[in-house]
Amino acid sequence: MQYDEEWVMSRRNRYHGLAPLRNALHEAGDPDRQLRIIHVAGTNGKGSTVQFLSDILRSQGHRTGTFTSPHLMNHRDRIRIDGGWIPHDVFCAYLERYAELIKKYDLGMFEIDCLAAFVWFAEEHVSYAVIEAGLGGRLDNTNVITKSELSVIATIGKDHTQVLGERIQQIAFEKAGIIKENGHAVISTDDPHARNIIRRHASRIHAAVSVPKPVYPAGSGMFRYDGDLYAIASKAEYQIRNAALALAAARLLGIDIHSAAVHEAVAASTWPGRFEAVINDPLTILDGAHNEEGVTALARSLASLPSPRVIVFSALSDKPFLRMLAILQGCAEEIIVTTFRDERAADFSACVKQGYPVLPDYREAIIEARRRAGVSGTVIITGSLHFISAVREYLTPLG
Repeated sequence: MQYDEEWVMSRRNRYHGLAPLRNALHEAGDPDRQLRIIHVAGTNGKGSTVQFLSDILRSQGHRTGTFTSPHLMNHRDRIRIDGGWIPHDVFCAYLERYAELIKKYDLGMFEIDCLAAFVWFAEEHVSYAVIEAGLGGRLDNTNVITKSELSVIATIGKDHTQVLGERIQQIAFEKAGIIKENGHAVISTDDPHARNIIRRHASRIHAAVSVPKPVYPAGSGMFRYDGDLYAIASKAEYQIRNAALALAAARLLGIDIHSAAVHEAVAASTWPGRFEAVINDPLTILDGAHNEEGVTALARSLASLPSPRVIVFSALSDKPFLRMLAILQGCAEEIIVTTFRDERAADFSACVKQGYPVLPDYREAIIEARRRAGVSGTVIITGSLHFISAVREYLTPLG
């Protein structure tokens, strides 16, 4: 049998608790216990925060591993050291080495990725491992770790409610589950109910909680934080908040965030699929706004883009896509709804009844959107991160 990325992706996530992965890691030598881990959770902004923080750490000479999900270009882009993906031969070698463990504990795709990431980071002796939680936090597979240098919680909103609960308080409780006893957390959410839940949980386990200092936007891609003026590469307003959270986390790790190296790292940091300009004439932007909070944040950044603005949208079936479309409605001259090849992709028949044009083939939808935008307009392609991944693969050769 050939153990490779395709084999890993064929193994569905099991949702059978943390014990199987924890046992597998123990038999593999507890690589997670050899790492200085920064654990990141939240509804939106996790990946961008991981990237900002990773780039800041690297600017200080720290060899840094990152684990994120889902992948955007290749399955292996989830696992990186200093920005470089885990090599194909190394990944496959780990699959061969731990094949019996994987079968013994019936590990699914996400668990296998966690195992490979922890082993690679330990063997490569990274200074820090910045680990993004997949779903929730308390019961997420990444929460097999027993100790972290810092817990980071980004925004909290309603997403994955069928798993995490309908109320913000329930979701906040799940995210707070990454905070470790006697540890330290930095949180970015503005919701007072979420903050109270997180603070109460932290108090029970004798952990400290910090919040970033106030952030003051200062023009396109600029913001003031803790007395300094910072620049970011993205024109998305929401990325300012993620950069500030990363700066707050870096400061708690003992880094001088006012240094020239940190300023340069923040300014150069980019995260694919988040307000990413991939083609010009017309300007074509990809943004993985995969829930209500995400499209609300995206909407605030669209007014500055050239008109006419045409949105191409797709989502998974468990998302409130009609409400998401309603948020986007006033931000563009036109919206085209489409779909993509994924068993979880939404059936958009309801959108037809609401008057939205639907083109089932996303490639045709993008071609039509670019025609309607003309050379001077903007095409915004948004929705599910899985959709953005497929679109990015399709568009990259055209760019």
